Amino acid sequence: MSEQEVTFSTGRFHKTSGWQNQVRSQETHGSRKCSVPWQLIVIALGILCTFRLVIFAVLVTNLFQYSQEKYELQETLTRLHQNCRTMKNDVDLKEELLRNKTIECSAGSDLLESLNKEQSKWYRETKTVLDSSQHTGI
Repeated sequence: MSEQEVTFSTGRFHKTSGWQNQVRSQETHGSRKCSVPWQLIVIALGILCTFRLVIFAVLVTNLFQYSQEKYELQETLTRLHQNCRTMKNDVDLKEELLRNKTIECSAGSDLLESLNKEQSKWYRETKTVLDSSQHTGI
């Protein structure tokens, strides 16, 4: 009986060994089959990472362009404010000059009016003297 047990246990060992070889064979073939999907997954992930990198680069470029345009607009706005202040100062100065000219003109108008009155007065007096000298015959 002990011989049968040994034979039996040897038989079992061979069966187990054969089964292990069969499992190993399937694992080897299975790993070859699994390597193709992993390669596809790696390629897909690589493509996705490349797309993400490109998108990131485009976004960063747009951000820098936006910053540059914003800076240029602020510079333009600052120059426009300066021009506006300069023009307002010019307008204020011209208004002041116009007020001064108006004052000078009104003073000149008053002087002209008084001269006209004086001239009229002298004309009347001269006419009166000339008329009286013609009547007297002098």
